[in-house]
Amino acid sequence: MEQGIYELPLNERLRTFMRIEFLFSRLKNFSGSKDHWQIRTTIHTLLEIYTILARTDVRREVLADLDRYIIQMQRFQSMPDADNEMATNLLEDLNVIKEKMIQLGTGYLHPLRDDDYISALLHRHTLPGGKAEFDMPRYKFWLESDAKAVKEDLNQWINVIKPICGGIEKLMWIIRESSDPIGTVATSGQYNHQIGKTAQISLIRVFLDNASVYPEISGGRHMIAIRFLERNTDGQFIQTEESIEFKLSLC
Repeated sequence: MEQGIYELPLNERLRTFMRIEFLFSRLKNFSGSKDHWQIRTTIHTLLEIYTILARTDVRREVLADLDRYIIQMQRFQSMPDADNEMATNLLEDLNVIKEKMIQLGTGYLHPLRDDDYISALLHRHTLPGGKAEFDMPRYKFWLESDAKAVKEDLNQWINVIKPICGGIEKLMWIIRESSDPIGTVATSGQYNHQIGKTAQISLIRVFLDNASVYPEISGGRHMIAIRFLERNTDGQFIQTEESIEFKLSLC
């Protein structure tokens, strides 16, 4: 049975990163298809990512995190029991990503913002069904045009956001790998964990092998609460009375 992993970010920066990471995964999943409906999903996802990137200075936050982890890796290299090969490789990756972020510049979204076709799609983006064929005949025409040209257009637009999305993927990998999961038990479906005053936790991860329940996670600066819910015979979700074994990682 595949292990279920449930996560909760504890700050707005990480919530933004994880939303972009989720959308970029969906975009990569559909972007290689020639099916018109899947191309529509790709475009819709691209517009969602653009909307997030356009309203917050994600690039600045990515650069700040890259600088922080580069300093940490440099310090780690000087430790006597450090895995120098791993640290060196990771440091090289971080520096490459940082250089790409710098080269992007603050106006990296201009190619999308200034594209009249993308602008027209964005204008209809928040309207339910706003990109229907009768609303946007140009969209229908583009979808049904030469497949190679459609693919080239998609790649051109995706390449605008690809560097920053790739940087976020790397940062999220580092955050997740920063803590090993520890086995524990939720008595009667409830688990509470007090966070130490000096702990710097930004992400809660729950690893679960039990497919009959799912965790509802809440957390703040001082306390984490996890309760496991199951579906009863009436189809409602209630807290289980069973003790649930799971693994917890505080990153």
